[in-house]
Amino acid sequence: MFAYDFPLTPKARTYLKFETIFKRVEECRDLNSNAQTLSFLRGIIDYMDLVDGSGALKIDISKDLERIDLKLKNWALDPEADTSFIEQLRNAIAASYQSLNKFTRQRTVLRDDLILSNIKPRFLTPCGVNCFDTPLFTFWCSLPNEEKNQSVEKWLFELDTIRTPIATILYIWRLCADFQKRVAIKGFMKESGENCDFIAIRYPDYVRGYPVVSGFQSSINVRFLPYEKGAEVGDIEFELAFVKGALA
Repeated sequence: MFAYDFPLTPKARTYLKFETIFKRVEECRDLNSNAQTLSFLRGIIDYMDLVDGSGALKIDISKDLERIDLKLKNWALDPEADTSFIEQLRNAIAASYQSLNKFTRQRTVLRDDLILSNIKPRFLTPCGVNCFDTPLFTFWCSLPNEEKNQSVEKWLFELDTIRTPIATILYIWRLCADFQKRVAIKGFMKESGENCDFIAIRYPDYVRGYPVVSGFQSSINVRFLPYEKGAEVGDIEFELAFVKGALA
């Protein structure tokens, strides 16, 4: 199945962007090639820029963790509830609080890092990362893996202050989402949606097309466009879920 998420609130858009960054740095953290190294560093820098542009980030995360924990606490009172699983989720919430408490938007660990500050502006220039424009970075790339990993672990420690709570929030949000079957007639579907933070779409791999979503919290349009230009789009069966931060 192909999975696709589309944010319907600014907060969800920010969370999903962070999730994309975290996946990238995790996939490239071994620095097995120059391409992996550049992608990893770009992920770290994207993280820095996104944090700087999200003024209420820590507050939003803290409120979402609080809402989820309160909901889990209430669910645990149900006689048929899986209290063991709920306790696992609440432990994940507690660990997320611990990580978030280490985060401060004004910190300078990443901003003052010599390697990151050397390479950060060069991503804005075509082929800006090269031996003559970024000699410090070029030298760092030549170091033994054990030495480079010291820098990598330091950077990832900073990311984990946000990665752990956001991953926990999105995991529980998705866990509570209810996928329903839908049909896009000739590739198009319009629906009055429920208030939610983002929608999740799943459809079979054999569909040679991709969804384009527009709308807002109470109304959405989903249009499947063909991968091959000019190809006809028939009726497409897919699954849709409204992912709610409120966990209603």
